[in-house]
Amino acid sequence: MTMLIPMVLILSAGALWQRFEPSGVSAQQLRSTLSGLVVNLMAPALILYILFTSPLQEELYQVPFSGLITIGLCLGISLVVFSLLLRLKLITRPQAGALILAASFGNGMGIAVPTIEALFSGGMTSIPLVYDLLATIPFFWIIGVLVAAHFGTRIAGGHLGRELLLMPPVWAIVIALLLRYFQWQPHASLIEALRMIGLSAIPLLLLMVGVNFKISSVKYLLLTLPAMLIKLIISPIVAILSATSIGLTADVLLATGITAAAPPVIVGIAIAERFKLDSALFCTALTLGTLCYILLAPNFSALFQLFL
Repeated sequence: MTMLIPMVLILSAGALWQRFEPSGVSAQQLRSTLSGLVVNLMAPALILYILFTSPLQEELYQVPFSGLITIGLCLGISLVVFSLLLRLKLITRPQAGALILAASFGNGMGIAVPTIEALFSGGMTSIPLVYDLLATIPFFWIIGVLVAAHFGTRIAGGHLGRELLLMPPVWAIVIALLLRYFQWQPHASLIEALRMIGLSAIPLLLLMVGVNFKISSVKYLLLTLPAMLIKLIISPIVAILSATSIGLTADVLLATGITAAAPPVIVGIAIAERFKLDSALFCTALTLGTLCYILLAPNFSALFQLFL
């Protein structure tokens, strides 16, 4: 647990910024600025650096395959559970949509990357990146947005595929995988520049999560519990079982399971607001999920041994 204390401190700094807003810079301004900086510069640099230097080979394709299985199954479970609660009138449609997003799609780059970095060697950091970029992001921006539209305003607005293709991190991973395939290695000075820029993304991603911390009420806290059960327990177990069946072992297998348990994806807040879902409930799930994830992550290996 002591290895994760730096993460906790950075998350706390983000939460405190939301409370005090130093120099008159609001949490919304900070969130917007950090998001633009990370998405357009630092995250692509981090992806390129890690994939250029990663010793992993076929795992770069096996991990996202396991991720697609995991996300698909958890999404199916979430649809059944929260549709049932909706039918019983225990939750509203906007709440059901928010909880389905929170239970199904994890924050691989924002939380899993620094967690894996703290718990494993640097070589494992590529696991949450490829899981996030080749499984979570495409799934979220296509299926997740359609789910949000169904439970919210039902107006998708179009151009979802274009939005996905215009994301610099997506292009970064495509370029990196192509260059790895053709065995082209950049000059050492370029690798070092990518390292310096990319590694600075990790604390900023944590700060972004902290800035979004919010628990609206005890009622909302209780409503998020089924989603947290799916995200923090069922999701990593499914990932471990599916990853084992396709040949992943040792630290790669464990890192895949820890990534699958990552708390709700930050961009879910924007999607919830866009489609008139209950964004306050989603933020509550993000906050509770992150806190529980930090507590559980060092102990996941013991849990996973029961299923290996």
